[in-house]
Amino acid sequence: MENLISISDISLSDMKAVFERAKMREKIFNEYYGALKDKTLASLFLQPSTRTQLSFQSAFTKLGGTYIGFSDINSSRSGPPYYEPLDDMGQIVSGYCDIIVMRTINAKYTLALLEGAKVPVISAGSGNIEHPTQALTDLFTLTTHIGTNLSGLNILIIGTPRQRTINSLLIGLSNWENINVHILCQNGVSLPDIICAKLNPTMNVRYYHSTRQFLESGLASQINVIYMDKIFNETNEYTEFVFTENELYSDFKNDIMIMHPLPRTRELPKTFDKHPGAIYFSQAQNGLYVRASLFLSYF
Repeated sequence: MENLISISDISLSDMKAVFERAKMREKIFNEYYGALKDKTLASLFLQPSTRTQLSFQSAFTKLGGTYIGFSDINSSRSGPPYYEPLDDMGQIVSGYCDIIVMRTINAKYTLALLEGAKVPVISAGSGNIEHPTQALTDLFTLTTHIGTNLSGLNILIIGTPRQRTINSLLIGLSNWENINVHILCQNGVSLPDIICAKLNPTMNVRYYHSTRQFLESGLASQINVIYMDKIFNETNEYTEFVFTENELYSDFKNDIMIMHPLPRTRELPKTFDKHPGAIYFSQAQNGLYVRASLFLSYF
């Protein structure tokens, strides 16, 4: 496997292989103990992160490797006052490690580092374009609950549809047929054209601009998964995107799954945590196993 910058960079067969190992969960660290001995990860997080950064670092060390890096571009010479070119950073860092994981607030930073990198680079989130390993985590979580064939899935996405988590998830779901996507978001906001061009033509995408509008569609009882992410507060209608507890229990399936890449904001009330379908904390834990399995694909 080469660089993983987009979820489309990994084939379905390679994805399934990653999932098969990730199913081992904690046992993966016993089965592959020491597999990354003498390997070094460069962990370059130029944007704040909790789950992604710590799960990458934890997975690598649990498999016997070590890591170097920093959590802020200002800790490097690519920050002020020197502003070292990122392609130079990529070339220099490649001499110190075997693989690079990078998170950036600007997708152009990722492309610049790739120009100089001499070792594989995994994106840990690049601007607002894609977040491929979050998509792998999300797809793995879905397959563990639904099965390996996700065709025909009905998913309700609550979130501004230009976020990298949503973009990568939908591209990843395009490996299956007839996915029905319902997006609850602000009026006038839609998926970027660059993302739409990568979607499976059998994917059906519909938009709704309030919980009331969605519930009046009569489709809530068909939804298998509610996938939440942040609604960027470009309007003052924040409550229009938050379901009540009563609506969650009365309008949706009893076995509805509720997912969120976290961190949560107001779109995910803590009262939802007690719902039997709330799997976002186990979803976050799955990120450790998926990223461990992904590393094993390289070494």
